[in-house]
Amino acid sequence: MHQPADTRQVRTFRSARHRAVWLVAGGLLAVPAAAQIAAPQGGAPPAEACAARFDVKPRGSHQERIGQPFVINAEEVDLARIGQSEFVGRVEVRRADQQLETGRLIYDKSIGAILLPEALRYNDADYIIDADSARYLIDDGTAAFDTVRFQVKGSTANGTADGVEIQRGGIARGRDLHFTTCPNEVPSWELVASSVKLDRDKGVGTARNATLKFKQVPVLWLPWLRFPLDERRKSGFLYPKLSTTSENGFTFEIPYYWNIAPNMDFTVTPRVLTDRGPGIGGEFRYLTHRAGGQFDVDYLPSDDKFGSDRHRWHAQSAYQIARKWRVDVNASRVSDKDYFLDFSSNINEATVQFLQSQLTLRGGGTGWDLLFLADTFQVLDREVGEDREPFRRLPRLAVDGRWPLYGTIDFTLDSEVVYFDRDSGLRGGRVDLTPAIEWQIIRPGWFLKPRAAVRYTGYTLSNNGELPDSPDRALPIMSIDSGLIFENGLDNGDRVTLEPRLFYLYVPFEEQSDLPNFDSNDLTFGFSELFSTNGFTGADRQSNANSLSMAITSRYISDKTGRQVLDASLGTAFFFRSPRVAVRDEEIVDLDTQPIITEVNWRPLDRWTVTAGLQWDPEDTQTDVALAGFTYTGKRGDRWQAGYRFRRNEVDQFDLRVSYPLNDKWRFLGRWNYSLRDDETLEAVGGIEYESCCWAIQVVARRFVNDRGGASTTGVFIELHLKGLGSLGRNPYDLFAANRDLHSGR
Repeated sequence: MHQPADTRQVRTFRSARHRAVWLVAGGLLAVPAAAQIAAPQGGAPPAEACAARFDVKPRGSHQERIGQPFVINAEEVDLARIGQSEFVGRVEVRRADQQLETGRLIYDKSIGAILLPEALRYNDADYIIDADSARYLIDDGTAAFDTVRFQVKGSTANGTADGVEIQRGGIARGRDLHFTTCPNEVPSWELVASSVKLDRDKGVGTARNATLKFKQVPVLWLPWLRFPLDERRKSGFLYPKLSTTSENGFTFEIPYYWNIAPNMDFTVTPRVLTDRGPGIGGEFRYLTHRAGGQFDVDYLPSDDKFGSDRHRWHAQSAYQIARKWRVDVNASRVSDKDYFLDFSSNINEATVQFLQSQLTLRGGGTGWDLLFLADTFQVLDREVGEDREPFRRLPRLAVDGRWPLYGTIDFTLDSEVVYFDRDSGLRGGRVDLTPAIEWQIIRPGWFLKPRAAVRYTGYTLSNNGELPDSPDRALPIMSIDSGLIFENGLDNGDRVTLEPRLFYLYVPFEEQSDLPNFDSNDLTFGFSELFSTNGFTGADRQSNANSLSMAITSRYISDKTGRQVLDASLGTAFFFRSPRVAVRDEEIVDLDTQPIITEVNWRPLDRWTVTAGLQWDPEDTQTDVALAGFTYTGKRGDRWQAGYRFRRNEVDQFDLRVSYPLNDKWRFLGRWNYSLRDDETLEAVGGIEYESCCWAIQVVARRFVNDRGGASTTGVFIELHLKGLGSLGRNPYDLFAANRDLHSGR
């Protein structure tokens, strides 16, 4: 209390216009650490909407604050008490990026403490904190706050605690903690704990008697919870995952993460499937300066429905031997052929025919590249007999190179040595060599590339039946590739090109029925097929040719953006001698022309992409292959994707995918993949997604064909995301995953 103003012994200063300014050197007012006590309930004024966020200033360094003086402004200062200074009326304390406001502050020099007996507000680059009272000991740097309320700047995270104590070494302890990222007075979710310890140096928080509430309903209780305070990885339990499918019933998983080292971790996931029993999974990851990889395994002992143990494992690793040399390992195995049928979550997994395991060594030098490969397969499709299983390549060595001879004339070499192995039937080795001389004449507006090559393919066979023991084939391959490029500038600055191209190919015919077929098939649809020197993949079949491919491409290029708005290509090939080589024993049909191939890519606006392709056979007057599709991304975040794929006598299906916002918080998700040829829905997905500033939920139902016999699986997948805390559930199907191409037919 102030003594009367007329008492001369009392040194009391009052000023209505000028605030007293005090510089107090020394200790740190360690309020920022208190802010890290994740505890919610009112306090700092909660944001009223998701957009209500505070501006984030550059993060202040606690080391930079040490040694900086406190600057205290107050309306009144009382120095009458021995060893105490009292500041009253709109007290403001500033230090570096820190600022504190209160109605009363007492500096007690005798005990080296700052006492804040009234309500206060603290503000720095990271937090806004309100407390009913506080005490700070300058000498040992400890502080205690009562009834703390805080707001994290740059987000809607806020909370409360009955009490917070700041200790040395960056340790903070809190009582009766509440934390949420919801801005409302009654949050959609909150984490409640009886006590919390935060270790800022280690970046770890520990909560005891912790309860997670969603819509005021407790959904998870843990007697002890360890969680990270920063981006450093920490060992501990992750949030549970849940789903339900017609094959497995309800599935519940609770992963545990072990941070073994900064470059190594392991996650073990116990799980329970109500229709199959308990199981366990694991994921080990590592990363070094030269290597990295992971190993995944799932194990289900004594599957209740299957009647025996089930397992799956996958290993992937890469090692950089030298700057241009690298080793890759990719291996997978499952316990039985039905594994993916029972445990897959989408049609792509369910229809896997083969699991490939592969070891590769890649490297090279100036002008040449080397590939060493060994692989094997696990057959999962019951309809694939032993005589149709893929061959193991044990091993395959390929060397390709290009070396200059004179001027623009180069010598090239494509070479391969491989041994094909299988449990039964034909086995053998193959050597394939294609040396060539190529002359590249490239000038502005035109190019000419003559090429002369010889392809030799030889075999050493065993279990070869009626085939010779050592068949071979040697064929010359002559080609001339040429093209012109015309460009015209439009009045608006845009450019249009016209690019005619001629490709002549000559390969004499040679009977190849006495050669084995380890890996040759017809080329897949594509415009590049017109300019290939072989109509087949692999080396076992080399098509004969005396043909001229003719194609024309036009491009429309925007001058403002540099974007290729439209490109369209049309081409075909004329046969001076009909192709006589087939992949398998099939009837040879005389042909005068190759099917007409056209491709169009149109990007009329930034948000639209339209693609189309067609392969039409003029001799049969039938369409062999047709592709069409579009992708649209709207301003509201909606996304549409549609595709159609047709291959004569094989595939006839369309695929529609959509993600559409119903309003600012609700979104609809859907997919329909339908086979016109089979009159059957291959996959149907429907779901809704709700998202606010503090939580989101996605519920997706999916039904898909899980085998070639038409059997299907139905599943419901739920993901609950509490922003600032984590996710509960299983991440559902990604409709627009990058590997799900519009025209893949899957």
